[in-house]
Order: sequence, then C-alpha cells, then structure tokens
Amino acid sequence: MNFNDLKAKALNKKQMRAIKGGSGTCGYKSPSGRVECGVTKAQAMHMATAEGNWCCDSCASSSYCG
Repeated sequence: MNFNDLKAKALNKKQMRAIKGGSGTCGYKSPSGRVECGVTKAQAMHMATAEGNWCCDSCASSSYCG
C-alpha cells in the first residue's frame, strides 16, 4: 500500500475527535440525575464525579446519551 492509499483511508479531524473524545463528543449523568450530552471529555468526567457516569465513544450505547 502506498501513501496515497493510506491517505484516502485516513480519518479526518472531525472523525478523530469523535474517537478520542474531543470537543463536544462526550456526555455524562450526574449523581443527581442531570444528563448532558455533547460536552468535552474533561467536562463529562468532572460533572459525573465518582457517583455518576460519563461516556465518549460509548455514548451511542449509553442509556443517557444513546
């Protein structure tokens, strides 16, 4: 496979963000039941805390952001 073949199959920036949990691709459910989808990974982790739930690449299959 040459470089042009690899380049044609490479993910674009938006697709990479979705996989890596970039801007606006994550969600959370706080211990109080508040649900927010379309936030950054840092926001999701912070708002969920130890008692809540957060997701990025698994959000589509979650009960709160799916």
